[in-house]
Amino acid sequence: MSDDVSRVIALAWGAEAAPQRGPKRELSLERIVEAAIEIADAEGLQAVTMQRVAQTFGYTTMAMYRYVANKDDLYRLMADAAVRGTMAIDDGDWRLGLEQWAMWMLEMYTTHPWLLDIPLSTESLFMPEQTRVVDSALRAMRTLPAQHDDKLFLLMFLSTLVRGHAALMREISRPDAVATEATKALVRDAVLTGRYPDLAPLVESGSYLVAPAEASDPGSVAAQDLAMSLRVWFEGVAAVYPEGVEDEVQADGGVEQTPEQALEAAEHELESVTELRKATQKRVRELEKREASVRKTRDTAKEAAKAAAKLRR
Repeated sequence: MSDDVSRVIALAWGAEAAPQRGPKRELSLERIVEAAIEIADAEGLQAVTMQRVAQTFGYTTMAMYRYVANKDDLYRLMADAAVRGTMAIDDGDWRLGLEQWAMWMLEMYTTHPWLLDIPLSTESLFMPEQTRVVDSALRAMRTLPAQHDDKLFLLMFLSTLVRGHAALMREISRPDAVATEATKALVRDAVLTGRYPDLAPLVESGSYLVAPAEASDPGSVAAQDLAMSLRVWFEGVAAVYPEGVEDEVQADGGVEQTPEQALEAAEHELESVTELRKATQKRVRELEKREASVRKTRDTAKEAAKAAAKLRR
């Protein structure tokens, strides 16, 4: 194996052979990674050390280094193995396919929450199971009328959305994340004074002060919240890539256009930008009018408050 190839990637792809000599009771890279995952699932990533994994098999720490160079490499192998499994993806409807993909990823983060503690790296993307995950997402987007590079960008965005959602849900679902009733009462009284008029309805209904940890099924709440986020995101994607407007993509991923098509595309782009500018200017004018109206309301309320204060004297 060339020295230019990362050893952990070579190991993951089976391009580098396991050591021929080792402890009397034969070990394997697969068994080591499985044991490390079991420890992480039960006690968290911080509990996974080369020494701890070695003790699982009754060996010294040095025995592990014959298979894995260091703890960081072990983490990468764990993260790759954790997402191994069958992923049912609908390739006939990109919305349904991407939702299935996103929910599957959320399930992986829920089953193995320590995945969120492993920093993302370029090497991670080159691991075999991670490569399969990327391929599955791209398969889900077969019917999306977008170029290959755009699909990769959308996948990066969606991955960030799912990972961020999983991380947020993990933090606010902890038992100690539940606020005391006294704290809720304090916030409720402060918000309902009128200083936070748009937040008040949520506080009054109780929705704002309930943490996922208080739900009977936090996992279901996480899935429902993600599904709502996906619906909003899908609408945006569909607006940018409307059905029936698929570019002719060359084998190398480029777009082949005649001069006439290039002119038409430029005219369309100019029209879109012009419309966006007009809409933005219109929105600014509307906000200026609203600002003036709110300012007037504020001044009236201010005068009324002064008058009320005088009457109380």
